[in-house]
Amino acid sequence: MQALRLTAYNPSPMTTRRSIPAASRTGARGRGHHSLAPAHLGEATAAATVGVVVGGIALVITGIGMLAMGITLGTRYGIDPPPNAGSLSVVPLALGAGMLLLGAALTAGGVAVLGEVKRARLITGILSALAAALSAIATILVTVNPPPDLVLAIALTVATVVFAAAAILLLRPRR
Repeated sequence: MQALRLTAYNPSPMTTRRSIPAASRTGARGRGHHSLAPAHLGEATAAATVGVVVGGIALVITGIGMLAMGITLGTRYGIDPPPNAGSLSVVPLALGAGMLLLGAALTAGGVAVLGEVKRARLITGILSALAAALSAIATILVTVNPPPDLVLAIALTVATVVFAAAAILLLRPRR
């Protein structure tokens, strides 16, 4: 019978080089940024920027609708239009063009903020504050004029809150 050995099979190391840590350990250590939001914005500002882009697209669509309404306003009267039918379409055309431009600027500004373009936060924040102020004025006008349209007033109030929050988050100093 053989005697039991108390020593290990290979007591001396095969090499003198230090071992290299496994690649998975460096990947498992984690990184400083864990969300889908861009690292230069943060969670809240990224969400507000997406809200600005969505609101800008909605304004573009509304502006196109108002332009179409202003252009076709004279044809709604048929054979006997009123004498001032041409002047009735001026206000919808002007407001539609303004909404189209503001919506396009908000959409482009939001994309520029997400793309980390220089000074995009400042410009988009100012445009968002302007959109919030105009939306607040529109909310007041919709509720004051009889009959008040509550659905439109609620939608404008939500737009006011979204644009105002985005303006606050975009215009605050970076941390």
